[in-house]
Amino acid sequence: MEIASQAIRLTYTPQQIKIFFSGLAYKYLIITKGRRFGLTQGCAHAFIEYALDGISPMLWVDTINGNIDRYFDRYFIPALKQLDKSQWDFNQSKRLLKINGSIIDFRSADHPESIEGFGYKKIFLNEAGIILKDDYLYSHAILPMLLDYPDSQLIAGGVPKGITKKDGKQHKFYELKQRADAGEKGFMHLGYTSYDNPLLGRSEIDDMIRQMTPAEAQQEIFGEFVDFAGNNPFAVAYNKDVHESELAVDRKSSLNSSHV
Repeated sequence: MEIASQAIRLTYTPQQIKIFFSGLAYKYLIITKGRRFGLTQGCAHAFIEYALDGISPMLWVDTINGNIDRYFDRYFIPALKQLDKSQWDFNQSKRLLKINGSIIDFRSADHPESIEGFGYKKIFLNEAGIILKDDYLYSHAILPMLLDYPDSQLIAGGVPKGITKKDGKQHKFYELKQRADAGEKGFMHLGYTSYDNPLLGRSEIDDMIRQMTPAEAQQEIFGEFVDFAGNNPFAVAYNKDVHESELAVDRKSSLNSSHV
């Protein structure tokens, strides 16, 4: 589907339309998806349209700065070239895009200190499954930046990266998804698979699945939360306080000492 806005024409899939133009009423929009679904490109186009409509300021958070540079070159630049150059300017050193006075900041999660300090109307977390492994980043940076505007919105999207983290704590991305599924006010969860991208060939996805384990396909293609933990159920349920004891002794040593 093509949307025209102020002399710019951008194409979206029906799924991208639902995410970026039908979910505006929710403060926390949680998107789980399979690989190559098209979320990044769809958000790049949507952010440009939001900016043209006067929505500002906005924040794009990615995993590393290198990804920001690549996405800007591949997804933003071709669309921005439809506009007169006087309408937009990108400061690469500051990673700041201005479109008709609207501001889009780009920051990376590997430098969390660069994210804190400002309020935003829109915040997009690209690869939220990776970014939200850091509870501190969410609680001390992302949440406070949503306070300044009553109509602010967080769009957290990506391939899930497990129900629990290595430390045994629940993954924040999974927690947000669960709050949305429970019907908590202000939360919405939309889930998609790689098959939901109409631009991808089904046979190519089928072939990829055949090269994966069932658990890998469940996560990477179907966008579901999976706890791998070496496929060991004990590792998932492991609790140091329960499963370790300082009173434990080596049975062989104990038996030998009893015969001395």
